[in-house]
Amino acid sequence: MKELIFSWAENDAGRLVHVDTVANGLNCNCVCPNCKEELLARHGEERAHGFAHRSEKRRANIKICYKVTLYKLAEQTIQEAKRVHVPSYYGIFKEQDIVFDSVEVYSRYGRTDRQPDVIGKTSDGKQYLIELSFADKVQHFETIDYSNFNCLEIDLSRQTMETLRGFLLDSCKDRRWLNNQDYFDSIELVYKTKGHVVQVKEESECMQCCLMRNCCGVRSREATSPLEIDNNGKIYRICKPDERESKIRQMQREAQRRFNEECITHPEAVNRHKDFGVENEITFQLNNGGNLKRRWRNRAEESLYKTSLIPHEKRSCFECLYNCGWETGNEGLCSQKRGIEQPETAQSCDLFRVKSRQD
Repeated sequence: MKELIFSWAENDAGRLVHVDTVANGLNCNCVCPNCKEELLARHGEERAHGFAHRSEKRRANIKICYKVTLYKLAEQTIQEAKRVHVPSYYGIFKEQDIVFDSVEVYSRYGRTDRQPDVIGKTSDGKQYLIELSFADKVQHFETIDYSNFNCLEIDLSRQTMETLRGFLLDSCKDRRWLNNQDYFDSIELVYKTKGHVVQVKEESECMQCCLMRNCCGVRSREATSPLEIDNNGKIYRICKPDERESKIRQMQREAQRRFNEECITHPEAVNRHKDFGVENEITFQLNNGGNLKRRWRNRAEESLYKTSLIPHEKRSCFECLYNCGWETGNEGLCSQKRGIEQPETAQSCDLFRVKSRQD
């Protein structure tokens, strides 16, 4: 196991100081930020400079002490530098430095269920909540609600006290946006300034779109599927409406072509669609082309459409929604309940409606 070098410790003023800036031995007047045990400052030439816990009997958990020190050092670094380097936002906004006018630590931000580690405020009044994390960090007892805020998570798991400053201020690795409401609200404007018209759509809306797998959502350079943006616990896509309308018109033309061919091949199709309607028929074909299941307004509409697809010579009372009974030798139920004349066969029955899957 690699030795953990404590190059920083807490002085008597509660600030973290580097070992090179304090006196040697116990004269450093420093303690461990976690266990509060008195520390020794070592300035030897044979061993690396660093602090050491004085007591051997107490056997402090060195790993935990190191993480707590690293965690507090990260807070102090951001507070003193008044800036942090942030990653790209889904490739729409580039990585950059965010400079703060003021930085607070150990804040609760008004509510008991919101506990960011650092809160930075910029000169234009925007606030950024920063959550510092480790792979095995103990989570808060209550859920942190980051909705409608600009929230950045930074993972310190792979950092040391020596690498931490450069990592926080100059790198974009091991960090992600939990939420960025300012960026999210500006997506359409950013594309507009580049000459592109887009619409941000919630994923649930996209699932209702007839294009489905043929989605017109913006894709990142190397992605095969549309870009998905996580904001306030919901997933969004960036739709290109002009392309969407073009594809829909193309699908409509194809649906009309198939419909016309069917009417030529099967002349009875003209009559069998008269009740359902050509517009509904084409819409149905369009939706099927987009791999969507038909959402029937009611079971009668579903039965009517399915009936139109069954040739008269193949119709039977056994397949009828009303189970007429003409061909079973039973007294006709339709005669009793529907008040119609007994037809010669189900093939000539105007009331015939094919059963749906639920029947």
